[in-house]
Amino acid sequence: MSDPSRRRLLSTAGASLVGLPFMRSLIERALAIAPAHRTGSVQDVEHVVIHMQENRSFDHYFGAFNGARGFSDPHPLRLPGGKPVWCQPSSDHPDGYVLPYHGDSRRTRSFTVDGADQSHLANLTIFAGGRFNQWGATHEMRQRMLHFTAGDLPFYYDLANAFTLCDAWHASTMTQTYPNRLHLFSGCNGGGTVGGDPEMDNYGESETPSADMAQDQPLRADAYNWHTYAERLENAGIAWKVYQEYDNFGDNLLSVFPAFRPCPRESGLYARGRSWVSEHRSGADRTRSDGTQLVDAFRADIAAGRLPQVSWIVTAKDLSEHPEAIPARGEFVTAKLIEALVDHPETFARTVFITIYDEAGGFFDHMPPPVPPLTLDQGFSTVSTVGEAKHYPPDTPHPGDQPIGLGIRVPALIVSPWSRGGYICSQLFDHTSVLRFLERRFGVMEPNISPWRRAVCGDLLSAFDFSRPTADIPLAFPHIRDTQSRIARSLAGRAFAIPATQRQPRQMVGQRPVRPLPYDFTVDIVPDIGGGPSLLITNIGTVGICLSVHDNTDRNAPLFFTVGAGHDHHARLWEETGSDPRHDFTVRGPDGFIRHHCDSSPRLPVAVRAVAGPGQSLRLSLTSLIPLPQQIRLTDETTPARPTIDQVMLPAGSVRTFTVPLTDSDGWYALKIRSMSDLSFQASLHGAVRPTKTNPAMDTAMDDKPSSAGLHHT
Repeated sequence: MSDPSRRRLLSTAGASLVGLPFMRSLIERALAIAPAHRTGSVQDVEHVVIHMQENRSFDHYFGAFNGARGFSDPHPLRLPGGKPVWCQPSSDHPDGYVLPYHGDSRRTRSFTVDGADQSHLANLTIFAGGRFNQWGATHEMRQRMLHFTAGDLPFYYDLANAFTLCDAWHASTMTQTYPNRLHLFSGCNGGGTVGGDPEMDNYGESETPSADMAQDQPLRADAYNWHTYAERLENAGIAWKVYQEYDNFGDNLLSVFPAFRPCPRESGLYARGRSWVSEHRSGADRTRSDGTQLVDAFRADIAAGRLPQVSWIVTAKDLSEHPEAIPARGEFVTAKLIEALVDHPETFARTVFITIYDEAGGFFDHMPPPVPPLTLDQGFSTVSTVGEAKHYPPDTPHPGDQPIGLGIRVPALIVSPWSRGGYICSQLFDHTSVLRFLERRFGVMEPNISPWRRAVCGDLLSAFDFSRPTADIPLAFPHIRDTQSRIARSLAGRAFAIPATQRQPRQMVGQRPVRPLPYDFTVDIVPDIGGGPSLLITNIGTVGICLSVHDNTDRNAPLFFTVGAGHDHHARLWEETGSDPRHDFTVRGPDGFIRHHCDSSPRLPVAVRAVAGPGQSLRLSLTSLIPLPQQIRLTDETTPARPTIDQVMLPAGSVRTFTVPLTDSDGWYALKIRSMSDLSFQASLHGAVRPTKTNPAMDTAMDDKPSSAGLHHT
């Protein structure tokens, strides 16, 4: 594709439309449109537009966005050896590790950064059984660890500031584009409930060079032999369509399925699933793929009242944000699509516009993906894990059954009248969550989704507030420049490189409002049969939970536990070996949930239980498990600048209960428990009870708040 055609979407819009005035006024107009409020439920949504872009990780794009779980995460994963997850071991730097670093597009050619190896085997190496310490294994850290900020992605940061950003949306699989988009278009990649061998690469990409069905080359007879969600919508009479240009970068995955390959040109499946927007034009316009005709077709259908109930947007390679494609061009086509909706307020008032990314493209993210335990040595799941494994032969780097997902965290923006306000939504989602949302709205089920995925990945409802017919949303936009000049400046910059002197990346300051989440679970550390620690996991919430347990002594591989809604599980940990009596482990769960335990006693001296109290409070119970009195020190670090300390005497065999008020910390808690009678015992608890804002501990420059009232004995 030539440079002039790449620039057409920008140049035809006019310079005055591509900078600060256009982007700001677009968001302001979008926020001014009240939602269509009839039932106060998801049934008020009439149109869902799914705009999936290419190959960017969450930290790569939004690690610097305030309030999101990014670079100021107060409790990052500990790597073997003790360093935090940011310090990825690598010989690419004299420090012996590489930190995420800012690829400043104003001074460097970071806009054209290439990706890195994102195959399933490469991702399994990075994942390292949950240790997550092998990002440097392929020696591509110059690309992997680069990240952007608001100055590089002003429109996306403005959208997040105005609507809802999801910071726990993971790719569906630990691999490339096709397996992830297969989950979006069909609910699985051949595993799931289909029961086949999951596709873990981009098979069919070379055989499908464009949107033109006449250019299709034969595929294996057994390839992609299951149904798509588009077929189910078609059978149910729900209007749907794929908007694509001739160059669709192979991203319309309907094209590899037998129902669409080939299909009669006069059929509805062809018109909605294979045709491209300029197919009936002549000359260069027939195959021109610069975004202009895509946006024009989308706009024309809106203006004519023909916008389908479900739309998939597939952009050309140069607009897709795939590494080496310029993010600013993707920002602009996204802005033009949203503008087409906002120019018709009666349509936008009934529309949900979802921008997501199919996979991380090899870029670093600090949050290990949740995975199902596939064997009892890896943990336990109360939910079936059938359809979630890929088997590799003995002569491969990762032999045996390996998890296909979830994958690395990716950006996700929810733009709609029901998602206004600059919210953060931290429920676990993946690409099948889009289909779950469509199930809730249109009643068309997708049976291909695996039981495990359906149990733990949400249906997107928590990202919306359908109860409010109007909202008064304050705006605070950062400074942004003209899109064309931003691109030109980056292309003229110097080469980007890992800094010689590395520094922890910075995150913007300020809390954000959060969406209520459906999680309601406890993890109690209780004695096992032999007297050592074990976990009692109780899930009374409406969604399943994924937990990981990391051995801080580095003797054992991480364990993984999935507990379905309404279930509980008594989890035994690692078998004790050798003469070292230490137990030192960390339990990690959704939305910043942390339990850390350390002791060197043959018997667990204290059992710790924490449950949600009334309102924003935590009920903490300590049970003595030894025949001697213990002096316990409780440190409340919920307000980091003003911790409170209580000394408590715990008689032998007794139970003491405390209430921790959390209103001053917006629902978040950070507690430390230490036995002064047995100095080897200490525990830490972090999490939230009905939070209203993001964790203040992520905001290192937060103003001091009034001191909490401390712990109330009951």
